[in-house]
Amino acid sequence: MKRTSVNGILTSVCAFQVESPLSKEGIPHWTLWFFLCIIALLIFFIFLRDKSLRQRLNLFFSRAKRRLIKMRLQARLKRENRKKEELIKELGQEAWKVSVSVPKSEKITTELNSLETKENASQKDLEEAELKIDKLESQYNTTLKKFDDQIQKTENEIKPHREKMGEAREKEKLTELSLIKKQKDMEYAEKILDSEEKTAKEIKTSTKLSAEEKKTKKKDVSENVKNLEKKKEKTRTELQTLRENKSALEKTAEKFQKKIIELENKIKKIEKEKREQTRIFQKEIKEWKKVKEKSQKKIKDIERQKEPLFESLGKNIDEHRIDNKKLAAFYTQIDRTNRRIKEVEENIKNL
Repeated sequence: MKRTSVNGILTSVCAFQVESPLSKEGIPHWTLWFFLCIIALLIFFIFLRDKSLRQRLNLFFSRAKRRLIKMRLQARLKRENRKKEELIKELGQEAWKVSVSVPKSEKITTELNSLETKENASQKDLEEAELKIDKLESQYNTTLKKFDDQIQKTENEIKPHREKMGEAREKEKLTELSLIKKQKDMEYAEKILDSEEKTAKEIKTSTKLSAEEKKTKKKDVSENVKNLEKKKEKTRTELQTLRENKSALEKTAEKFQKKIIELENKIKKIEKEKREQTRIFQKEIKEWKKVKEKSQKKIKDIERQKEPLFESLGKNIDEHRIDNKKLAAFYTQIDRTNRRIKEVEENIKNL
């Protein structure tokens, strides 16, 4: 009957949605959702009145809750068991450290002693490698600093030579410009002299000038030629001086250039030696690092081999409960852990 009523409601809603003329005119969306919410509430109340359905739901949630609790308890049990294993292992390690005699554990003790001897040897190799690496790295850094200081010192020596060479080159350029100017002055003076000499010849052969005019003009031309000859000689002297100065400046610049090249070659030699020393140091450091890694690997392997032996020794001691003050604290922790394990196991069993 209840199922029939639900079906009837759903049929009515569907018919309303399909046939209602309001749908053609456009029903607001919120109206449709409102009716759907009412239908959902009606279905929910019908389900609440169904006792068998409620029981099935309760059973489902109850089982889910039990599974969740069981999973938590199992996780806790796993943690407690791991903790017990660690305590047993620590108990065995402490017992072996303080040399506690344990029945039926002679073989374990012998194996542990053998492993300890190997570990001590590897530890000694490791310490030696670490000391050697530290020493080599210190020497390497000192050597690098020495080379860097030499390079810096040589670069400082080059700096003033570069500055002086630059000054010499600059003076050489200025001298070259002066030479060009004086050369032009010389050429100009020679042109004027040629012109004056030509004028003198024209005066001499002229028929238009009187003897007095020729004499006056000839005197003026002679004076000009004399002055030009003096100026030309002075310019020639200045040109010679400038050429000598230029040659001296070239030699000075070449001298500084030669010294700079010499110092730069010295730097290259230092850098080459630095690279060679770096290669030697790095090679030796690399070899000792390999020894270090090998020793560390051996120690880790030995530690892994000792763990099951400590665990076996711990189980024997826990079984016999050897009387020793240093082991009493471990016994207390193990007993407390055992009680927690038992409690968790009972809780799991009672679920």
